[in-house]
Amino acid sequence: MSISLSALKILKSEFTKALRSKKWLEKLLIGDLYGFEQELHEWLLGFYDKICSAMIKQVSSSIKFEKIQREISEKRGLKKLSLRSVELQLRTGTKIRYDSLYAKQVPKGYEGCRHLSHIHWRVDQKSGLMYQSLSCLLSVICPSFMLSKSVLNYQGIHANFDRIRKLSLTMAHHCKENRTKIQIKDGETLAGKRVLIAIDGGRTRMRQYDEENQKGRSAKYTTPWQEPKLFVITTIDKNGKANKEELPIYDSCFGDDETFEILEQYLKELEIDKAKDVQFVADGALWIWNRVKPMLTSLGVKEDKILETLDYYHAMEHLYELFEYIEKDQKESISKKLKQALWQGDIKKIKRLVKKGIPGVDLEQFNPYKYFYKNRNRIDYQKLRKEKRPCGSGVIESGIRRIINMRFKCPSTFWYPENVERLILMRSIALSGRWETMLNNLTKIRA
Repeated sequence: MSISLSALKILKSEFTKALRSKKWLEKLLIGDLYGFEQELHEWLLGFYDKICSAMIKQVSSSIKFEKIQREISEKRGLKKLSLRSVELQLRTGTKIRYDSLYAKQVPKGYEGCRHLSHIHWRVDQKSGLMYQSLSCLLSVICPSFMLSKSVLNYQGIHANFDRIRKLSLTMAHHCKENRTKIQIKDGETLAGKRVLIAIDGGRTRMRQYDEENQKGRSAKYTTPWQEPKLFVITTIDKNGKANKEELPIYDSCFGDDETFEILEQYLKELEIDKAKDVQFVADGALWIWNRVKPMLTSLGVKEDKILETLDYYHAMEHLYELFEYIEKDQKESISKKLKQALWQGDIKKIKRLVKKGIPGVDLEQFNPYKYFYKNRNRIDYQKLRKEKRPCGSGVIESGIRRIINMRFKCPSTFWYPENVERLILMRSIALSGRWETMLNNLTKIRA
């Protein structure tokens, strides 16, 4: 189907007039390049709207498209179709109207859209996916919804705060419902690769209302801190560095069990059982280490391919706590030797030095030492260096700072629990470079 002759003539006439515009040429002659580009950009956006409007109205009024809509109605059990005017928001934020078939009668329990053209084009909240994508992308990259609105407006795209927030949360909801599928490319696998998985907790403040109070401007609420658990799945090259040719996968959840359930689903999709080896890096939290090997072995990873690593920098923090108990006259010499012993991963030497520096200590009851003893199989940093593997969790620490702290830990910022998790997911996708993959997968899922 080609664009109608009348519509084509109108568009051609508009384009010809624009090229002959003297005011644009005059701006260049007087040195106003900024003004020239600004006006040209605004005109191009308007021209884009006219092209979209002409083509959408032409297609929506065609017999072929009516047949497509009726086929959709039969598949979904939508009945009593009538022609109605419907609104659609384009990539530029401009809203156009056209005629679409509307279902007056739907199956029991049906909660989807009733406009057949919107169903076919995967329109959500009367917005095309491109505008929704831009709104959501900027809302998670920018420090606030308000700033994302300003950026859109600066680009000549119509936007308002409430609309951006609503579209962003809607898109984030769809992504959360399909979180373990939308980030993965077709055919993507971890087979034959050196896999690095790291996990750590961030912090964000919730907005929780008392049961007696309803949400509103005058309602009182508390702002407790909660810990979203963020994990990353990535690969390392032969030198132990993050493989720049492959994009990492980040995701986050509040619950301990839920976090590992989501991580397990990702790893299953990525064929973790075929990986060359798997290194898991984290701090000393037992909720993590109690789940790592059972999860990986259940996915088919052999135990001799699993390497658990206690993050070296977390270990050093605990070592400094231990220094406080060493007698003053021996503190300097023994502290230095303890650092060397830890870097060598020598738990026996750490034990001897602790006994020497803290006479009469009961190691079985001494928590600062028990931390290292419990993690004795995870601190062989000397071997890690020889095998060119990471000794620390820098990859996840960086993720915590960029993904969570810089957007969701801002002063005087409080989040509804049901919103923050899905927005963290969207920011994870954006900052990992998987936004386009997410859009393509989401389009297929919602087809």
